[in-house]
Amino acid sequence: MKERIARPSSAFIFLMFLVGVFASLLWQSAQAQQVEIKGTSSAILSGKCIRDNNVRGKRDKETFAETLQRAKVNSVRRHVANSGIAVANAYDAKQAEIARTIDDFILNPNIRVICERGKKNLQIAVTGELNKSAFDRTLALNQMAVKDRSRLTSIFVARRQSELKAFDARRTEISRTTELSEASQAAEVGADGSMKAEGMSVSTKKTESGGNTAYKADQIKYQTFRPDGLETATNEIFVSLGYRPINNSQVEAISKGKFNVALFEEEFASSENISNATLSSAFEAISGIIPLLVIARLDVGAPIRDRGNEEPIVVVDVKAQVYRYDGLFYETVGSYGPVQIKSAGITSTAAENNAILEASREAASQLGAQLLQNNIF
Repeated sequence: MKERIARPSSAFIFLMFLVGVFASLLWQSAQAQQVEIKGTSSAILSGKCIRDNNVRGKRDKETFAETLQRAKVNSVRRHVANSGIAVANAYDAKQAEIARTIDDFILNPNIRVICERGKKNLQIAVTGELNKSAFDRTLALNQMAVKDRSRLTSIFVARRQSELKAFDARRTEISRTTELSEASQAAEVGADGSMKAEGMSVSTKKTESGGNTAYKADQIKYQTFRPDGLETATNEIFVSLGYRPINNSQVEAISKGKFNVALFEEEFASSENISNATLSSAFEAISGIIPLLVIARLDVGAPIRDRGNEEPIVVVDVKAQVYRYDGLFYETVGSYGPVQIKSAGITSTAAENNAILEASREAASQLGAQLLQNNIF
C-alpha cells in the first residue's frame, strides 16, 4: 500500500507568495528610511592598556565608560549637524535628555575599541542606524504646545522627463587671410676682389577656415503626475506635530476654482517656478480660512543603477516652502532645499515611489520642525 503524501494546496502556495511579497516590501520601506550614523571619541588613560583592548583600575574603567558615551552621543550629533538649523536648535534644547537615553536612538550598534597593550591612548568608534522615528518624536515633543495648532493645506507637485531633444553644436564659420613675406640674399666675392649679390623675395598668401562653437540648450519636456499616497504621508507628519491638515481637494471645492492644483501642475511642467498670479490666486482662496500653505516641487529623475547594486535607484530633487497669512500678505515662514533624496527599490516603479515618498516626508518633517521652532501656531 502506497503512502499518500499531502501536497500544499494552490491557495496555500499563493498565500505564502503574498506573505513573501509583503515582507519584501516592508524590508524595502525600512531600507528607504535607514539612516547610518557614526561617532568617535578618544581619551588618555592614567594606566596602560592590557590585552584584548581592556583597561584596568576603577578610574580608567570610568574613563572608558565616559569615552564610549561620548562616541555614542557624537554619532547622533553628527547626524544633527547635517540636518538643518531647525533640527539643530531643537536638538540643543533636548541634548541632555537624549544623552541620558542615547541607547534608545542607536539601532544595531557596532562598537570598536582601539587600545594597544602597553599604551595609554584609548579610541572608541560607534556605528549603527539612527532610530529616526524615536529621535524625531523626541525633538517634536519638545516643541509642541498643548493647544491645537492652525489649519494647513499643502500642494506637492511632481514631474518627470517625458522627452529630451538634444541639439547639435552650432558652428560659426569664419575665414582669415594672412600674407607672409620671405626674403633671401646671397653674396659672392671674386678672386679679383669684385662682389656680386643676388636677392629673392617670395610672397605667400595663406587662407584659414575655422571658428568657434556655440552650444544650444537641450529641450526637455516634462510630465507632471500625482503620486499615490503622497498627501496621506505628508499629512501624517503634520498631524503628529499638532497641525490640522486639510486635503487640497476640499479647498478646491469651496474656492470655486481659485485654488487650482492642476494649474500648479501645468506651470511646473513648463517652468521651474510657479507664477505670481497662480500663487496669489491660491492665497486669496484660503485667506481668512487656512493660515498656512505648503508648496513643494519634486523633480523625479530617471532610474539608474550603481555599480555592484542590482536594484534601480531614483533621485528626487525637492524644494519646499511654507507660507503664513499675516492679514495682508503671505510671508515665507519655512523653507527646505534644494535637496537630493535617493532611494532604491525592487523595480524602477518601486524605487521611484520610495524616493518620492521619502523626499516628501523629509520636506514635511523639516518644514514642520521650523514651524515648531519658531512657535508658529
